[in-house]
Amino acid sequence: MKLSIPWIVSRRRVLFAISIDMLLNIYFYSVGYLDKFRTTPNPIVAFSIGIFWVISSYILGRYMVCRNINIFEIIKNLIKSTLIFVLCNLIFLFINFSNQFIIFIINNEYSIFQFQREETLLFLRLTFIISIISWLVQYLLSIITNKIYHNKKYWLFCGTKDGFISLKKEVDINNKKFNLKLKDLDQNEKNLDINELEGIIIGDNDNNNLDQIFFFKSKGLTVINSLKWCELMLHRMPPYLIINKYQIIENFNLLDNSYKIRIKRIGDIFISLLLILLTLPISFLISIFIYFEDRGPILYSQVRTGYKGEKIRIYKFRSMINNAEKFGAQWSKKEDERITKVGKIIRSTRLDELPQLFSVIQGKMSLIGPRPERPEIESKLLQTIPYYKYRNILKPGISGWAQVNYPYGSCIEDTKNKLSYDIYYINHISLFLDMLILFKTMKTVFTAKLNRQIK
Repeated sequence: MKLSIPWIVSRRRVLFAISIDMLLNIYFYSVGYLDKFRTTPNPIVAFSIGIFWVISSYILGRYMVCRNINIFEIIKNLIKSTLIFVLCNLIFLFINFSNQFIIFIINNEYSIFQFQREETLLFLRLTFIISIISWLVQYLLSIITNKIYHNKKYWLFCGTKDGFISLKKEVDINNKKFNLKLKDLDQNEKNLDINELEGIIIGDNDNNNLDQIFFFKSKGLTVINSLKWCELMLHRMPPYLIINKYQIIENFNLLDNSYKIRIKRIGDIFISLLLILLTLPISFLISIFIYFEDRGPILYSQVRTGYKGEKIRIYKFRSMINNAEKFGAQWSKKEDERITKVGKIIRSTRLDELPQLFSVIQGKMSLIGPRPERPEIESKLLQTIPYYKYRNILKPGISGWAQVNYPYGSCIEDTKNKLSYDIYYINHISLFLDMLILFKTMKTVFTAKLNRQIK
């Protein structure tokens, strides 16, 4: 598998689990329906059931790798499967009842009720079977991946001690565990046990490493530099590891004329319109709560830097006290006293961003992309963070790769870390990555746990 899609490579387990669940749903529903009614079900219905099942499972975290298998984790996953079973049946009942009622009103047909009743009971039995089998499959996958996780192979870092420490810090930021070891200066490559090595990370880009690279390559090992390793394993590209601009622009396509951008635009319009309609009741409630908390304005607007540096005005539901920045722009802090009670909820769930859906329809923003920054803050960041301006090569987004992987930032260091995710996204932009970010954003809205400040 090419390194150009590392986020897919690293999610082999998740994609496999999703495929299994999808096949289970389609197979059991189709076979059960055929056995009961002697006819095949509507393929769109069967496919829709599978799609709803896997999306619900992803949001509830059923496909996450379980590092520690214990009775608590087993029960927790069983509860998740039960919850999805209940949700599927409630939605199926609602759709069936609506369909029956419409047919009864139009055609005055009573016979449809008996058929739909049998179909509902069949669906109940089938989803129960699917729930049990799916839970068992996920449990077995957890056991297998848990054994893989505890393997003894390690990545060998060839470079300076400072470079090794910096790489370890990058790993800690992602809250991931990798078996990394620093190669001793006097350690001979030929004395290393090749079977224990996962691969080689080259930390220093100089000619002294050429002999090492050739030796390890001749043994069939993966040899990559620190930047490529972070791109592959951490799904981000730390700016300080970028030696020259070519390393970040080599994968930049002519985005203005790319078919990916045109597909992205169509998706932006369609999904934004759909979300506006679906979230109208939520937006109405948020507006009421904001107004009655302090009788202040419901919306607030700010000027942000948009596509190619153009200044745009964005709107949000107000989450802070009125005139929160009367002394000028400032970073949001942990336990910020300016944030209102309603604001804490809508910020943690990202619901304060809903008005920006109209900016997406206007073409000023995209659903997915680097978050737009305020010009007065960006001017300072451009002076301290290299390559920061490359974020503006795409339209800014309501959510992005940085937002679903990193909490709210409150300092320059946080901004650097977020930039590493933005650069990664620009280099790997695709419909599938956008869908992944969209699902992760939905998960954030439901769990509200990714927006906590870093301690």
